[in-house]
Amino acid sequence: MALMKILFFSSLLMLVYVYVGYPILVFLLSTLINKKVRKQTFQPYVTILIAAYNEEESIAKTIENKLTLNYPKDRLEIIVISDDSTDRTDEIVRRYSARSVRLLRQEPRNGKTSALNMAVQEAKGEILVFSDANSIYDSDAVRHLISLFGDTRVGYVTGKMIYTNPDGTIVGDGCSAYMKYENFLRKHETKLGN
Repeated sequence: MALMKILFFSSLLMLVYVYVGYPILVFLLSTLINKKVRKQTFQPYVTILIAAYNEEESIAKTIENKLTLNYPKDRLEIIVISDDSTDRTDEIVRRYSARSVRLLRQEPRNGKTSALNMAVQEAKGEILVFSDANSIYDSDAVRHLISLFGDTRVGYVTGKMIYTNPDGTIVGDGCSAYMKYENFLRKHETKLGN
């Protein structure tokens, strides 16, 4: 019985550490350590990977958004991976083939991770940017993300997700409680050089 209590309380303490202790530790350490990232303007070849499953309602708007990004068109590749879509997603994506948008089809349906892994093998970009099928990027998002790779210590970069209404206005504070937690951790882990 004593062993069960020890296991229970050890598990409980681990959970508390993960959701409360770790964020507090990261915050405190980030006030002492603040590693600055050196940005640099350069324009490597970039591939945007968009995994999609039955996204006929949003895929055209997403592709149009990526095609209008403030990044050189001759340095940008867009690949949409259809995860065995059964709606008009593939048909809509094919309309953009003349504008350097490639469609890859994963059959049978095997999920987003598998679709993205398949597309990575096909990507030509030095930098890969992952996008959801309904994500709309700020026009300078890719340029900003890429500038952070000017620091050779940087291995990956994430953006900040902001939820909006259909008219473009921000929903509340812009994100759920979970995303607030994630963004808090990202901000302070960045200061630590993670």
